[in-house]
Amino acid sequence: MQSQEKDLSLVNNLLLNSDEIEAFRRQGFIKLKGFLSEHAIQSLKQAARSKVISARESKSAYGDSFSRLTYDLGTTDAVKNIYSSIAFRTALVTLIGHPLIMTESQSFELTPHKEGFAWHYDSLSFRYIRPLDAAFSVWIPLDPIDNSGQRGGMAYLAEDIYCAKANFQMASLLSKRMAAGVAVEDFSAHLRAVFQTPSLLTDLFEAYKTQDDFEVGDVLLFTKSMWHRSEPLLPGPLATRLAVTMRFLDWRSRLDKTMFEGESESGGGVGMGVNWGRPTQTAYGSQFIDINDGEEIRTSTYCGAVI
Repeated sequence: MQSQEKDLSLVNNLLLNSDEIEAFRRQGFIKLKGFLSEHAIQSLKQAARSKVISARESKSAYGDSFSRLTYDLGTTDAVKNIYSSIAFRTALVTLIGHPLIMTESQSFELTPHKEGFAWHYDSLSFRYIRPLDAAFSVWIPLDPIDNSGQRGGMAYLAEDIYCAKANFQMASLLSKRMAAGVAVEDFSAHLRAVFQTPSLLTDLFEAYKTQDDFEVGDVLLFTKSMWHRSEPLLPGPLATRLAVTMRFLDWRSRLDKTMFEGESESGGGVGMGVNWGRPTQTAYGSQFIDINDGEEIRTSTYCGAVI
């Protein structure tokens, strides 16, 4: 009974209808309104603020994009208590259709003079699994997002319009060439012309993007292959915009060591023809030293919690 009370104080039960489930599986994203309680948001804020450091101090590849960030939230009680709650697990598994593996959690802080991420998909966060293994992110803004005001949220492209599944496949093919010592720059140059911001696709992405307002407690669940970008925070009452992201794998996901090495060398840019440089922060995926290439992640001693 006590665990149920704790659960309900963090995550609100959602009644998801068949239309919402179908729309998520078709579009690759869904806004879950009022999913987290005020208590959960305050716990995440406290945890994030205690962990975030200067992006340049962290030696992150995103030093010019965010003011402060951290990749080390997944071990905090604030995050653990949320993803292990009954209401959280029920909502995600209902939408996705199968159990998930919790991997990591990050926090990114925007200020009005920072742009955030350009158009991308979650290549770096999920570079250690096979290209078509499913994976998901839960984006939790800890401040309100008003697109008619200060903005600071995200723009995203529905997967039934365009998605990055082929980019993951391309990254896999090129990673194999790189592992064999074959140069891929000629191929990468063509990919950059199409996918790098600004590029041939940028105007199309902007024309068909979706942007939602978020109240505190609303979250966005989306797939690894959904194209998205940050929306800059404009000057105004909010001095900063803080958000937390949690990452999850399909529990049937398998280790892809070649993909991991290829995408690690480029900072997750192989499938876009971009080289952002090898990340200096601890690389999630490097810990699976006790399983072989192609084996299920869940068989590793270092696998995260299954929800």
